[in-house]
Amino acid sequence: MTAHGNINLVPLVDILTSIVFFSLLTYTGATLAALTAFDLSLPPTVVSAPSAVRNDQKLLNLLLAVRIDADKLQVEHSEGMRQQIAGLGPQSMDQLEALMKQVRARYPQNADVLVVPTDEVSYDDVIHVLERLKLVGYRGISLGTRARGEALIPAARLTAAGGAR
Repeated sequence: MTAHGNINLVPLVDILTSIVFFSLLTYTGATLAALTAFDLSLPPTVVSAPSAVRNDQKLLNLLLAVRIDADKLQVEHSEGMRQQIAGLGPQSMDQLEALMKQVRARYPQNADVLVVPTDEVSYDDVIHVLERLKLVGYRGISLGTRARGEALIPAARLTAAGGAR
């Protein structure tokens, strides 16, 4: 009570603000998921006859990866192709661009590629590879990592992962 007989609400508002702030910080699990979940529904798709009669070879989705090592580039995809390009200089980037153009021409529906640099690769080399892939026309470029000391994915596992996609 104040001298005039009114209640001072400032301390009450301060305490309620603190309670709301700390309760928002401590929400976890289903409560947080319920706060951030969105119910999205996609529009229905209509398949017409011409699009259903396409060649299966053209509809094949590849798992395409470009591995960047300190001294070489390695391009792999789920159809079994594996090619190494020595060095990371301008000539190597030109070879990478030409190879990726060939893959893009053979599988035009595939615009996704995974780039996996090792720990020793400089940031500039990664950027040069990403720029070349963008020039070729790859829109879905992902940057991947692997644990230190972990071996590269064998070609058999890469092929199996491509089938699951």
